[in-house]
Amino acid sequence: MGDGRAGARGRPAEARAGVLGGAVARPVFIPAPVWPGALLGRLRDRLWADIRAEAASGRLVLWLPVGFGCGILLYFGAAQEPSLAAVLGLAGALAIASVCARARPVAFALLLWLISVGGGFALATAHTAWIAHPVLLPPQTPVRLSGFVEQVERRAKADRILLRVTTAEGKGLAVKPQLVRLSVARGSAPAAGSPVSVLARLLPPMEAALPGGYDFGRNIWFRGIDAVGFGLGRPRIIALAEPAPFSVRMGRLVDEMRQAVGARIRAVLSGTAADIAVALVVGDRASISPQVEESMRVSGLTHVLSISGLHMAMVAGTLFFLVRGGLAAFPPLALGFPIKSLAAATALAGSGVYLLLSGNDWPAQRSFWMLAIVLVGVIAGRAALTLRTVAVAAVLVLALGPESLLEPGTQMSFAATLALVAAYEQWTGLRARPAAGPLVLRALARMGLFVAALSMTSMVAGAATAPYAALHFQRLGIMGLLSNLAAMPAVEFLVMPFGLLGVLLLPFGWDFIAWPVMGLGIDIMVKVSDVVAALPGADMRTDWVGAGTAAFATLALLALCLLRGLLRLAAVPCVAAALLLLGAPPRPDVLIAANGQTVAVRGHDGRLSIAGARSSRLVAEQWLSKEADPRTAEAPDLAQGFACDARRCLAPLPDGTKIVLVRKAEALPAACGEASLVVTAEVPSTENISACTARLFTPQDMSRTGTLALFHRPRQAAGEAGAQHWVGAEPQPAVRDAVPAGVKPPQAASGDSVQAIAARELRPETRSETDASSSEVRPASAQAGPDGPPPAPPATRPRRMAADHRASLWRDQQTRWAKAREIRAARNGAAQSETRQTSSVAGAVRSANVAQETTAGAQASILPSAQPRTPADGGPQDQTRSVITQAPSLAQIRESFAARWRTVPTRPANVQRPWMPVLPDLPTSAENTETASRQSEDDAREEP
Repeated sequence: MGDGRAGARGRPAEARAGVLGGAVARPVFIPAPVWPGALLGRLRDRLWADIRAEAASGRLVLWLPVGFGCGILLYFGAAQEPSLAAVLGLAGALAIASVCARARPVAFALLLWLISVGGGFALATAHTAWIAHPVLLPPQTPVRLSGFVEQVERRAKADRILLRVTTAEGKGLAVKPQLVRLSVARGSAPAAGSPVSVLARLLPPMEAALPGGYDFGRNIWFRGIDAVGFGLGRPRIIALAEPAPFSVRMGRLVDEMRQAVGARIRAVLSGTAADIAVALVVGDRASISPQVEESMRVSGLTHVLSISGLHMAMVAGTLFFLVRGGLAAFPPLALGFPIKSLAAATALAGSGVYLLLSGNDWPAQRSFWMLAIVLVGVIAGRAALTLRTVAVAAVLVLALGPESLLEPGTQMSFAATLALVAAYEQWTGLRARPAAGPLVLRALARMGLFVAALSMTSMVAGAATAPYAALHFQRLGIMGLLSNLAAMPAVEFLVMPFGLLGVLLLPFGWDFIAWPVMGLGIDIMVKVSDVVAALPGADMRTDWVGAGTAAFATLALLALCLLRGLLRLAAVPCVAAALLLLGAPPRPDVLIAANGQTVAVRGHDGRLSIAGARSSRLVAEQWLSKEADPRTAEAPDLAQGFACDARRCLAPLPDGTKIVLVRKAEALPAACGEASLVVTAEVPSTENISACTARLFTPQDMSRTGTLALFHRPRQAAGEAGAQHWVGAEPQPAVRDAVPAGVKPPQAASGDSVQAIAARELRPETRSETDASSSEVRPASAQAGPDGPPPAPPATRPRRMAADHRASLWRDQQTRWAKAREIRAARNGAAQSETRQTSSVAGAVRSANVAQETTAGAQASILPSAQPRTPADGGPQDQTRSVITQAPSLAQIRESFAARWRTVPTRPANVQRPWMPVLPDLPTSAENTETASRQSEDDAREEP
């Protein structure tokens, strides 16, 4: 197969060697005169030649990590947990099939790739089974936790501790958690390794903030954390009989080292320079101001603040060149020992120390393992930066943590590394060319080469990570090239080298000479960040990149980096598909948070208005970020579409009806009467649920669905274009005799704003408004005789009436409907005798008659002709009976709701994975919830 044109069937051994990575020469394609008729044939021959060359050179092995990652994605896309035995059996069957197909190169290669897919699926399944632990359902009351502080994170608003629990006491606590993450007041976190006792409120597992969003609960579960919560009071230092575990002792040692280094840095530096220096050396970002972080994020320099591959590479590179240069200064050592391998081993050890010193976060761990593969290759005498090294590092990182493939940091890290290494292979030839001429020209050439390499690095890494940044964060760092060109020289030559030098000199007391130089580099970086972030268009946000676009962009990146020759043209259709899929995704019209306390409604301007954002700040900001909205949860205009009081928040919906967020339980009956969609955070009673004719979302519903996204379906039938309720509740044709003619729900005038409509609905009616409304001209349909029956409403929309006039009539009609619901509830509560049931209904009917007579007298001054009259044969009873008959059932309400709204839950009903909680039935009455809340408050007051 030297020329690459011989058939693989003749020599299967060489074919297998090529597929598995054997060193076979790449074929040389000799161009020939191209005639129009032979163009397609020669193109086909060239493509087959490139395919054979790829197989012969062993580059197909680079696609095995891609299959490994596909298997992991298939595992996380399953609706139920796969069977480990079945998965292992499938992987074994594929392995046997590949052994049998060794004589067929094409089948052998395909089976190898399928084995990699099955291996990724099996490894992810086994990893989940290995770390499986129950998802703790938090009790209704606080719990007393005692144990050892394993890790401490000092943040801007609150400290966070990781508690290794030894004992847990509390009502309703089913199992004792092993590892709990608690937020405590800032400055109150004890040192790592301290035995403490704290009264804490445990919270439900946090899931994705919206359908298709990032699952926070999955990440916490895979870290082995059983529960999260917050402390009620300061943790108290206690004495525990059992000794601290090894992990706790190691955490205490590392924390003491980090605190000592941070204190030495702050003794020399101050302000922003000290904050960033501490973050880069020991990984403590708590003191960095939000303004500085936002400036770095907008300018494209935020990657400098997070301990990742950049910092690991700089630390390892600095150590490598210092050790190798120092040993090379002594000829006996340079000639008698492998100083390159010694330098690589020293860099590897130093990187491990830096990993522990910086906090041992997962991004730092991922970068360390990738760097370790490179340094091990150097120690073994192999080429360091190759695509094979990247492939091995990818398999190792994914094997250690399959769930990391779903992390944005992992995706961006691998994309940037792959693109840079592939570009480095092309750059090697240019770097190897010797520069001729005088020393000054050679120095200028080297400087120009450095600037070109820096520019290429920034452009390649930025282009490779752009789809993932837009997908996960809805941001594009268009100014990243400019900021990196200006700031990275200071980072590479001042910040990181002198930071490392300061740590090395710290045991000898001479670290004070390194920190000022590091601070100077940080000041330069921050100045560049502020200037670039202030440029117009620097903060570019977009939600046009979806999962499909990112998937095709990934395929294009893989084709460009892993293929050669004309095979790289496979990236063209992938890029075209990614561009075709660009566009704003369907945006929900209503979002309801899982806690039932936060609701978002899309206004006429296309932006979300959010009520209750402070109760779910993270969820609200996730909603805004997903739509590329720069507002935060503290924005003053965030709830502009809602009109709120102490009991409820009301906003109009796209179909002309209203949504009400109930804040007080006593407001639920009224909300069910005036809105078509009601959300409550308290568990309502069975009577309130059965009497509510609106679509009601309760804690029982939200506990099983998570955050809900509602998409409005446009009305298809012309007859549905009116202003009636879309739940098919009160305004049925059979009960229109109970509705005053010409009356309809309050609708938006052509020039009314969302705020004005909602505010009008909550404004109390005054006497002057009632008197003024009585002078309005009534439509012709309302001019019925004083003794005749009330006229039926016209088929078309009635003439416009004053908004306050219509609102008053509508409220009176809601009163009659509420009475009808009470009668229906009385009738449906029959588990008794027929006589008693009839008596109960009759009493309710009489009460309704009295209420109607009272209402009729109050309404006579407004529209006397529009009021229904009582015929001699008992008209009110017949009218009420008609209302009872047409009152919708819960199934009818849900059916009508589904016909007009498409509901997308965060947690589909058919999906259940180990990291998802299995929630029990919630209490069916609000009294139980109120009692539990009072008990929690009483227990919290007992904390000294």
